[in-house]
Amino acid sequence: MKIRKFLKNFVPYSWEPSTDDIANSIGKNPDEIIRFDTNVSHKTPVDWLKQLSNEFDNLEINRYPDSSYVSVRKLLADYCSCDVDDLILTNGADEGLFMVGSLFIEPNSDVIISTPTYSYYEKMIQILGGNVKEITRNPDFSDNFTKISENVDTNTSLIVLCSPNNPTGNLVNKNSLEQLLKNFDVPIVVDEAYFEFTDSTVSDLVTSYDNLIVVRTFSKAFGLAGLRVGYLISSNNTISLLNKVRPPNSVGELSVNLSRIALKNINWIENNVKEILSEKQSFIDRVSEINNVEIIPSTSNFMLLKFSNDNGSNIYEKLLHKGIVVRDVSGTKGLEDYIRINIGLPDENNKLIQAIEEVSV
Repeated sequence: MKIRKFLKNFVPYSWEPSTDDIANSIGKNPDEIIRFDTNVSHKTPVDWLKQLSNEFDNLEINRYPDSSYVSVRKLLADYCSCDVDDLILTNGADEGLFMVGSLFIEPNSDVIISTPTYSYYEKMIQILGGNVKEITRNPDFSDNFTKISENVDTNTSLIVLCSPNNPTGNLVNKNSLEQLLKNFDVPIVVDEAYFEFTDSTVSDLVTSYDNLIVVRTFSKAFGLAGLRVGYLISSNNTISLLNKVRPPNSVGELSVNLSRIALKNINWIENNVKEILSEKQSFIDRVSEINNVEIIPSTSNFMLLKFSNDNGSNIYEKLLHKGIVVRDVSGTKGLEDYIRINIGLPDENNKLIQAIEEVSV
């Protein structure tokens, strides 16, 4: 059976192993494993699930959902302070990214990414036949907009940025981004998956620049990673173009209804973010007192840690055997000495800090 030639040697995106698989690999029970590797909220919005269960009798699960998802988009428009026609609902942020790539990436065209960053960008570009053009970040991990601008040419089909950037936690400089939007007629996608944890967004620029697309998700601050709902924000003109490549009915009826419930309970999301950021500050205060550990400043619910007494891969393994799962980013160029963690619940964070103290000796 023939497959596309480039896929024969293609290394796919590295999915996170299941908790059961992790537990089996180190001889522990799944309930002994605490995960700090996926950047999700550790708090489940149980009340929303109860509300959804009360609606089960009225859910026409035998039918396709309204393919415009307008009931959700109206609520999103209020939440995002934008026009309802500036939005597309997607099956997670990754589908949104793939839609953007499908619209703009020509075979053998160049796509600029600012590295290190979310590893799925590279995979998406390669699957769509584009060439990945990596621009190394500045020493403080901020985007090097000078180098990005210097590398834009007639073969550039897309620029992909992340704000806050995963895994480094940097925000995109809004002024620099606007200059890029003004100077080049090249589409720029900004991934704002974690924007609720910041006071910063670039989404207000979409009405001025057709070449800006913002990607967001319900997976992080909303506590709904398992729901698989995301959305795109762009100008009316660009949204019309993106609808050309939008898959039919990719967001299911249960997801549509739970999304609607979530958007009617914004206070829960705001409180969840406050609690996470409060825990984050407590975590920083305590870990800052531990020898051999450096915390890289982050504007999100995750952060990089650097250990002066060992490399990132070894630290990952040591923590793993204590039942603590962090993200091993040591295979990424420029992050050889780092691990990435996200903030969990208070008792989970206490266990993480204790484990960090033990491995940093």
